[in-house]
Amino acid sequence: MLGDANVSELLYKYLYLAVIIVVILSGSVTVDYYQRISRVLRIIGYSLMVLFIPLDALFMGILNALSYPFLLLLGIVGLFVTLYCEGYSRVLLGLARTLQLPLDIFMISLLLLYSSSTLIEFVMFWIITELIGFMIILSEGTRRAWNAAIQYLIVGALTADFSLFTLLAVISYNVGLDKALVYTFPELASLNIGVGAVLTILLSLGFIAKAALVPLHFWLPDAYTLAPSPASAILSGVMEKMSIYGILRILGIIHLDELVLVYILVGLGATTTIYAAAQALIQRDIKRLLSYSTMAYSGVLMSMIGVYVYAGFMQEILQAVYMLMIAHGLSKSLLFVNAGSIELLANTRDIYDLGYLSRIDEVGSQTITIGVMSLLGVPSTIGFVGKTIAIIVLVKASLMGKIFAIPALIALLFLSASGIIYGLKYLSAYYGGYRTSPGKILKYYLLNVSEKTGVLFNIILGIIIPLLFIGVSTVTIVVTLINVIGVLGISLTYMILKHSTTRIEEPWLGGARP
Repeated sequence: MLGDANVSELLYKYLYLAVIIVVILSGSVTVDYYQRISRVLRIIGYSLMVLFIPLDALFMGILNALSYPFLLLLGIVGLFVTLYCEGYSRVLLGLARTLQLPLDIFMISLLLLYSSSTLIEFVMFWIITELIGFMIILSEGTRRAWNAAIQYLIVGALTADFSLFTLLAVISYNVGLDKALVYTFPELASLNIGVGAVLTILLSLGFIAKAALVPLHFWLPDAYTLAPSPASAILSGVMEKMSIYGILRILGIIHLDELVLVYILVGLGATTTIYAAAQALIQRDIKRLLSYSTMAYSGVLMSMIGVYVYAGFMQEILQAVYMLMIAHGLSKSLLFVNAGSIELLANTRDIYDLGYLSRIDEVGSQTITIGVMSLLGVPSTIGFVGKTIAIIVLVKASLMGKIFAIPALIALLFLSASGIIYGLKYLSAYYGGYRTSPGKILKYYLLNVSEKTGVLFNIILGIIIPLLFIGVSTVTIVVTLINVIGVLGISLTYMILKHSTTRIEEPWLGGARP
């Protein structure tokens, strides 16, 4: 049962979380009345999420290392998406609070989930987050949005609930329901509960569906495409990582049938990556393209977790999972907010009806360039760090005879190769296309502020994140130096191009082709 020390630690945690919640919600409800105060409050709130990590590590000690990368990703993505959501809502709806408040509540539910310390918190906040996600997906109220939300609820949410209640039943069978609910995760791990193949399948089923692995994948493209763009950024960048958090959390408290789990995660993960990356190549709707790309990355990450289990829980592989997860979450959130800006400017998301947007949206052109570079793993971005470390550890595991690392590596390399094609396809909206005159178009400044913030974090984290997760080593020093050189090279190239005289093509914003 919870001892006095655990109770006091939980109390400190709840007090800190209460401060974050009050600050963020105060900023959300006042967004249409006191705009500057609202922004300051929300910036403070999401900064406190990131600050929660060192505070817990140094003083509270109620969380464990598993929560840290998820809280880091949530705090950083939440910081620039909350600013973007205000601008997006103000342009699209006239009032910001209509979308701002639900989105901030959504991110608060993710905060509560990722900071769970006991099983009852884990189950309760998971279900709450799913329900809020369901309501956000159907916020547009169209028939397509309802269909997408229902598919998400049945396939992506209810299956996870089934696995969660199976987990609750397994632990309750061993220690009783009262203890199962209030034991902290380290206390549950000390029970050494093990399950067989059937229960392993049941416990992992919901997280496979949450990760949108084949054959439980079909709900994701519609859900992420039809949700408002700020919500899509959170769904893809942060909420999709719930599947990783869930499976790792279960691995930390129950001994599963490892071989069965490896076959499931690596087999379905690699298959999903190849299928989804191929689908991304043929999409013309920008958000749908990004949705399939998210599914492909989800497959890679889950297959790497399978390799982590098969390789005897090598910490190097887990560190690579964290870095690739953060790289994808930050990059994809950045691209989804950019897709929302495109839709506001051009009133279309069809890549083939867009072109030369860089001439009217300079900040957006920088956002999409950094975002695509990060997805491709180009030096100067966090994506370079995530992909490089992932490839290194998978190659190392393969050379050590861990054969399941080979399909995971093939899937990652296929995703990287296909990413070049669909990334360039996306870039054509800003740097190619047809010519016509759109007239003068102004972009709401808060959208630019948000996108610049996302770009800045993409670059800064790309430099420091290897040191945070791995520490000082030959690999981290080399990767960091390459990234720093990449940043300097990109910056110099940008300055040269910015002050060069070039032929100005006219932007293409849709309509009848000339």
